Amino acid sequence: MKLIVDANIPAAERCFGHFGSLTRVPGREINAAHLQNADALIVRSITQVNDQLIADSPVRFVGTCTIGMDHIDQAALAQRDVAFASAPGCNAEAVVDYVLSSLLTLAERDGWLLSERTVGVVGVGNVGSRLQARLTAMGVATMVCDPPRAEVESQQGFHSLDALIERSDVLCLHTPLTQAGPHATYQLLNAQRIEELAPVVCCSMRGVATVWMA
Repeated sequence: MKLIVDANIPAAERCFGHFGSLTRVPGREINAAHLQNADALIVRSITQVNDQLIADSPVRFVGTCTIGMDHIDQAALAQRDVAFASAPGCNAEAVVDYVLSSLLTLAERDGWLLSERTVGVVGVGNVGSRLQARLTAMGVATMVCDPPRAEVESQQGFHSLDALIERSDVLCLHTPLTQAGPHATYQLLNAQRIEELAPVVCCSMRGVATVWMA
């Protein structure tokens, strides 16, 4: 088996080398020519995997070492019977550490106590649920918003985004980027909602975590 792997994926040889021969290529440079004799492709978020990339290749598996999947045309993969896997939760604990350290740093800098604030968590999946659990263990009041989960679980304990904006001191977003469907997250914070927030962003990481002071 021949694998094409993003050159910036750490420990790729240890993780995937036992499957066959491995060739590292910078993610932004991976193109159709690299896949002409490849059986599998392992990428990060910077490689756009679509029909143009895989159309004339023998690739039978695509994996992304990320949570987000907006760079993957899953319909194109399915049409060509190419198996696909992502890595939900792979960096969840690290993201929670990042968010907490940012909040604690901001609290120390501005002279307030996190334990005296209410944190609103939007998206209670792999990251959001861990963040809520850690904040609760620290004695910090939390509110959660997750409409898809609220539909299949008890409504008790879930709040609307507007309620979080109104009642929370800190707002943390941990949602995938989706542009269609009943709970699309694209422009979730529109102009009207942003106007209701204080104009201070304490931390931001694309596709992973964003924290606003409300």
